[in-house]
Amino acid sequence: MDDTVSGLAAQKIRELFAICGVENSEELLRSLTAHAVNHLREAQLRTGRCSGTESVSQLKGMTIETPFTPPHGKRGSERLMKQAATEGRTIYNDTAGTGERKRKKRKSGHGLKLMDQQPGASRSDEIGISSDNAPQRTPSPQTHQTSQANETNPQRLPTPHDSSLPSFFGSAYEMKVITTIIMECVKSNFAIAKYGQHTSTAMITTKLAKTQEYVDELSKYSYDKAIKTIRRDTAFSAGKAIQTNYNETIFWPIILKCAALIDPATLPPAKGPVDGFSMAEKAATRKFMEDIGQSLGSENQRQYRIFWKNIYEMREAGIHKVLLYRSKEFDSFCRSYSRTAEISLVNKIFKWEKKYLPHIEQLETRILSLSGGDLKRLSYLNDPQVRRLLKVPETSWNNASDEWASVAEEETFKQCAAESLFADNLGMRHSDELVYEGETDKSVFITLLPEEDGFLFVSSIIPICKGDFLGIFAGALRFSEKFSGTHGIPGPTGRLWLDYSQVTGVLNQMEVSEPGGKANVCLHWDVFCGDVETQSDISWRVSVKATKQTMPFEPLIRMAAQHGQYELHLSSENAEKGFLEIAISQ
Repeated sequence: MDDTVSGLAAQKIRELFAICGVENSEELLRSLTAHAVNHLREAQLRTGRCSGTESVSQLKGMTIETPFTPPHGKRGSERLMKQAATEGRTIYNDTAGTGERKRKKRKSGHGLKLMDQQPGASRSDEIGISSDNAPQRTPSPQTHQTSQANETNPQRLPTPHDSSLPSFFGSAYEMKVITTIIMECVKSNFAIAKYGQHTSTAMITTKLAKTQEYVDELSKYSYDKAIKTIRRDTAFSAGKAIQTNYNETIFWPIILKCAALIDPATLPPAKGPVDGFSMAEKAATRKFMEDIGQSLGSENQRQYRIFWKNIYEMREAGIHKVLLYRSKEFDSFCRSYSRTAEISLVNKIFKWEKKYLPHIEQLETRILSLSGGDLKRLSYLNDPQVRRLLKVPETSWNNASDEWASVAEEETFKQCAAESLFADNLGMRHSDELVYEGETDKSVFITLLPEEDGFLFVSSIIPICKGDFLGIFAGALRFSEKFSGTHGIPGPTGRLWLDYSQVTGVLNQMEVSEPGGKANVCLHWDVFCGDVETQSDISWRVSVKATKQTMPFEPLIRMAAQHGQYELHLSSENAEKGFLEIAISQ
């Protein structure tokens, strides 16, 4: 069998395995490769393009090397596509064994499945506002840890055709990989932020008896001390996991130091196709893997050798944040990236780093602020780009909740509305957050970006699915006949409405279309109470929910409730004030 053609077939089969999350062995790979080459030869014979006497290498000129194309919703079986995402990081298993192949168990968790999408958003009427007498179970944006963002299922992503993607993404597969990196960033930073950023000499041991003693001691702590200790250990574990993975970016120069110590005369002659590695580098890789306890299968050595060199070159090129939060999907992407691609792997990832670096840094800051009690998300106003275009006092900025404008109106509302609300249909307030299930909170991924015309626009840095909760629409709850035609959002009952003339927030800055126009979000009225049994503290809030799939950096748009409101949002002067009825202090 010609080495070049069989090598090409083996490469493509490995790429397919990586995409579909299928484990493979050398025996299986050789069998499939031989079958593919034989099938090619038979096809050539049937079409008369060869006489049957040519060597396989002569057939190479008749074949076309197809560049690797990551999967999207219309390619491959749904079962295989969904199998691609499993918990944990990519493990380059030693596939040189000949034993019976074990079936890979699927793990629950939040791997990324491009085809999965949770159906069902809230109903929206003709002005893009919806409500139910029974409350929607919607995640709270004021939670310290953005409950769903930390445990969200990133499979709930749109499956666009490649042609509908933003120009930045080469494919839906790239968008998936970048999204998993962002999710790793959020997950790790929430774990760290619960304890804070510290350097400590907390107990770390490889003696199992000491571990058992430590846990026995922990079980005797008071509740407060136990919680603090558990948070500390969880934060250190997250930090250590990041460090362990980032360590891999300097494995290759360590291997090169080993290669420099090897006497070339002791090495066997090179054989097989040229792959860019010297025999000394190959021997050094094997010794390094043996010394750190990695499996030494020939395919495992090849995979790690290429991967470690690639991520080292990325680090040298100035790529850091992507490597800090790299996911198993990122590792698979690097493994299967074609060497004949128009843009090199390092340059491709550098583009990702350049595009997402400011957003990852904002996420890190935002999560730290949230965990420190910044429920109103004032950290948005500290961004230099936002501060330059938005002149809003901190006292008028609230992304945590919709509070009543006056105690009198609140009491009047309770007297009129309490009898019509039933405890079984109400959400439950828990401390500073609403404990809701069934939807995905992506409020932490919402960002404010400048436009060329001086406006800010609101978008998400990851894909949004229909029904996703994006945050609170800020304002003051009113129960009054004096409705504002410019700043009023009509409620589900008479006299109940939201007034955003004195209070604003992130999502208040989004683009507004005229009544009946196009939109990709709606405003949804949610009812809740503090005590389900007594129905005390009954109130409402206005949440923003996605009504369709939306790509990263695509502006969020809502329909205006009235034409006067649409005209209000056309003015750059009003935009600079956050659409508040205030005078800008110079």
